[in-house]
Amino acid sequence: MENERCRRRRVWFSRNYFLAKELGGSAVKSHSKLSDINIVDEQIKDLISSYKRLYPRWAFDLRYVSNVGGVVLSSMYGFGSKKTLLEDFASTSLTEYSAFVINGYLPTINIKQYLARVASCPNIRIVASIDHVNAPLLWDKKMVHTQFNWCWYHVPTFAPYKIEGTFFPLILAHGNTTQTAKNAVIVLQSLTPNAQGVFKILAEYQLSHSEEEGMPIDNLFATCRERFLVGSRPMLNSHLTEFKDHELVKTRRHSDGQDCLYIPLTSEALEKLLVEMTQ
Repeated sequence: MENERCRRRRVWFSRNYFLAKELGGSAVKSHSKLSDINIVDEQIKDLISSYKRLYPRWAFDLRYVSNVGGVVLSSMYGFGSKKTLLEDFASTSLTEYSAFVINGYLPTINIKQYLARVASCPNIRIVASIDHVNAPLLWDKKMVHTQFNWCWYHVPTFAPYKIEGTFFPLILAHGNTTQTAKNAVIVLQSLTPNAQGVFKILAEYQLSHSEEEGMPIDNLFATCRERFLVGSRPMLNSHLTEFKDHELVKTRRHSDGQDCLYIPLTSEALEKLLVEMTQ
């Protein structure tokens, strides 16, 4: 009964969602009010909230339903970002477990063979979302039938891919200054506060030393440690790896031979970015 109710809600929502989008596209002709379209955002929230009723079922399946090697693998599919949904599920229903997040939507990540090894461990559970139109073709038969054996859940959210959609190559190389700053802010908002603090130090240094080739890594580490943002060099390197994966920061060799870090943005865009970060 619960699954049937959710299914009907999804069907009803999908019809109204695309109807609202159609009205939005012809707003000038039909003189539709913006309020008539904005309700879609509230419907998205209601739809995502409705899935909370299924959390106990998902948690039960993760714990008791046996799969390959006794490991339970759950895969969420359907149109719309499921990032918020999965994070909420983990933080509210999986509190007795230790959990870590892999942002598989990053274009630099291709770790199917490693995930397959992790999946072979009997005490590990994996929850994933798939949003690729060719998802069934991304796995070979060996992975599908022996290394992975997913329990599939249809959970379309119709939520926009605001964060996932920004992780494409050269995200800072396109668009006007304002749009570029906004894109970078969306990326930074997905990182930890300490990582944001490290990026801010680098941005402020670049603005005040525009004549230099970048900020020496040793200087960045010393400043970040003084402000209690990092406690070790490996910790800083971890943040820098995230920045480089997102193409927020690049490295080049200084004239004296040491590596320097710089943000591939104009001073104007960088100033707007700092303003966006404080709002």
